[in-house]
Amino acid sequence: RRGPIKSACLAMVVMLSVLATCSRSIAFSKSLRRLSSGQRSKVATVIGGSGFVGSHVVKKLVEKGYKVRATSRERLTAGWLKQFAVNNSGEVELYELQLSSEMPDELLMDKVIHGSDKVFFCAGFERQDPSTIDFMVKNAVATVRAAKRNNVSCVVFTSSGGSTNPPDLEPDTPKNEMIHWSDAEKQRQQSRFSPAAKTWMELYALGEVGRDQENQVYDQELATGAPRICIMNPNLILGPQMRPGLITGNSLPWIVRILNGEKLNEVIPNDSMSIIDVRDLAEMHVAAAENPGASGRYFAVTKSYPWVEILKAFKEAHPPYRLPKLFKGEQQLPTQFDFTRRDSLGVHFRPLQDTIRDTVACLKSKKVINTGEHPAKAQ
Repeated sequence: RRGPIKSACLAMVVMLSVLATCSRSIAFSKSLRRLSSGQRSKVATVIGGSGFVGSHVVKKLVEKGYKVRATSRERLTAGWLKQFAVNNSGEVELYELQLSSEMPDELLMDKVIHGSDKVFFCAGFERQDPSTIDFMVKNAVATVRAAKRNNVSCVVFTSSGGSTNPPDLEPDTPKNEMIHWSDAEKQRQQSRFSPAAKTWMELYALGEVGRDQENQVYDQELATGAPRICIMNPNLILGPQMRPGLITGNSLPWIVRILNGEKLNEVIPNDSMSIIDVRDLAEMHVAAAENPGASGRYFAVTKSYPWVEILKAFKEAHPPYRLPKLFKGEQQLPTQFDFTRRDSLGVHFRPLQDTIRDTVACLKSKKVINTGEHPAKAQ
């Protein structure tokens, strides 16, 4: 027979077990309610996460507490991305994803996207040849389709301002990203394969969710349950490169050649260039993804600066740089923009001087620009 003390203990154990079960049930119910109300855990996939733009997007997401799945062509060489999680609440998982000019395997895309609420397509193709078009279009389409299969809320694309240049736009007309499109076929015929690829990439991505060039729904069946598509349209992207080792990509190697006197070395162009800091560009990506009302294209540009202002800022940041001669005649009007949509994302942009200072500091640290003390390394 059980004594009174043993019986009391047994009753207590049973009661605690019931309470624990109830507690787990309540917690599970709350979890279900959170999931059903759309409050998913902060998980994001960054395709091209080890690239110039992608790595800054990864860093920004981790700082905001996201669990980030970063893809790279070579997983073993992308371990440096994990440093972003040090002293931050987010974390980084690395996935190897070898993209090509062929349509990627659905299972492979599902593996890197499943469970993510937001996807960022920051992959690029550095060669200028016809295969660039297939690479950008097919991988963008595959990304949107995988996002639809996996109930992703938003896909953000890193595109280019090269898709926003109508052939007959007057110089003093402010560009509007919702109505001004480049002629992709004409770009292809002119062997401008990279801008053509970005133009077609945007059109196909929007088409996958039943939207037209002005982001209006034309196919309700495709649009229903589809993720929001947000497209960033930058031109010249400056700022520090996060990847260790040599300078890569398009913009920074070009700046190296300018500072070393190999490009734009005779006369300052009587023209302008639209610039954004890569850190501000990353913030725009995340702001668009987190804003449930954001959709469509966004000029990812701080402003368009005359080249004379740009090169003087480089001279100030890097005194060994030799300014070319000033052009003759009146300064041409810089490219004009309607920044209404850009400003709706609430991102604040760095001054040009800060961006150029940090760009030069990065290039100096990699010993790729002439300082007057040591020869620059060959790129």
